[in-house]
Amino acid sequence: MSLRERLQERANKLGRPVQVGLVGAGQMGTGLLSQMEKMAGMRVMACADVLPGRARAAYQEGSVDPALVAPDTDDVEVAADAIAAGRRVATTNADWLVSIPNLDVILECTGVPEVGARVCAAAIEAGKNTVNMNVETDATIGYILAKKAQEKGVVYTLVAGDEPGTIKEMYDFAEALGFEIVTVGKGKNNPLDRTANPDSCAPKAKAANMSAKMLASFVDGTKTMVEMTSIGNGTGYAPEKAGAYGPQCTVKDLANVFIPKADGGIFERRGAVDYAVGDVAPGVFVIITTDQPKIINDLNYLRLNGNGKYWALYRPYHLANLECPITVAKAALDGEVTLQTNRVPVAETVACAKRDLAPGEKLDSLGGFTMYGLIDRAEVARAEGLLPLGLAVGATVVRPVKAGQPIRYDDVALVEGQTILKLRRAQDALVA
Repeated sequence: MSLRERLQERANKLGRPVQVGLVGAGQMGTGLLSQMEKMAGMRVMACADVLPGRARAAYQEGSVDPALVAPDTDDVEVAADAIAAGRRVATTNADWLVSIPNLDVILECTGVPEVGARVCAAAIEAGKNTVNMNVETDATIGYILAKKAQEKGVVYTLVAGDEPGTIKEMYDFAEALGFEIVTVGKGKNNPLDRTANPDSCAPKAKAANMSAKMLASFVDGTKTMVEMTSIGNGTGYAPEKAGAYGPQCTVKDLANVFIPKADGGIFERRGAVDYAVGDVAPGVFVIITTDQPKIINDLNYLRLNGNGKYWALYRPYHLANLECPITVAKAALDGEVTLQTNRVPVAETVACAKRDLAPGEKLDSLGGFTMYGLIDRAEVARAEGLLPLGLAVGATVVRPVKAGQPIRYDDVALVEGQTILKLRRAQDALVA
């Protein structure tokens, strides 16, 4: 039975679809809501966005009949009654949305580390299956969130369609077949510019009808770094050096470049995560090898991209938010996890100064003007006291930091009371 048929069968049996609560109705959230409207047996029934009217606008953009959207409310019982009657709920308050009893899955899609931490932790505590598209949060506290979900007997997972989840699907495929997995990675869509900010990215962002801040987080490398951190921690594959290598590479040469130096590649050993600049983007890849002669002959016969010793499993696209509903469906139907960190983290995205920072300045948001993210080995970050990117937002600089230098815990005063900081301290205690 296909996934669509199973969703429809469930809806017929229960008399309702899988009911999803969405937090974050920006470009990504609205897109996945729209895609879900085309699917059988699954709907966003409650949507929260901090901007007044944005959640309601997302329903409209997703082709939901406006008459089906209930009057705005912050009352859990009123919301539950509306959903039971088949109506949609819109709100500006994410904190109570997770408490609506007849929601099956909570989907976090804000991209704000603290909001992601608060929503995911509250949803797990409420016993909800939790799907997280907020990789910035996961890269910081994914390990403790996975632990809490396991203790509660619910799902916590990143999503199919975003690069980490798509890589993991390929990784699982190769691992199940018994291949040795040499390297995992992704293409970077934009030329790297660590100084990129919303102002410098504004013209291109306007032409692409996207947020300038979001585009800046792509161009300055932050998004690539956090994505590699989450897939690295989910597989145990760390970067070999701070920032990773990020070589220029074509799809054709993946199996010649992302391999050990002893065989002509760039790595000291097998088992790293990295990224490529070039025509690999927007694709993802897994480099495999085998020592079985018959399998080697068959791989060559099948013309898989390779050099006779290493081969590249390559997917030339990822559909991001549009593909995310697949993870939601599998979590609801089978309790299936696409990607989570269920081992001690091996990678960390740390905050680095985008320009010279002086005492008294506040660090702004990801894709902003003050900092960018840089992947490093978790052991190095711990030993050197490097500040995880997800804890940096809103922190106050207390010691000067030169442009391009990593920001350390001792360089800032953190925002005490934040959920993400509390959970990170709990995670660090577990790791210790």
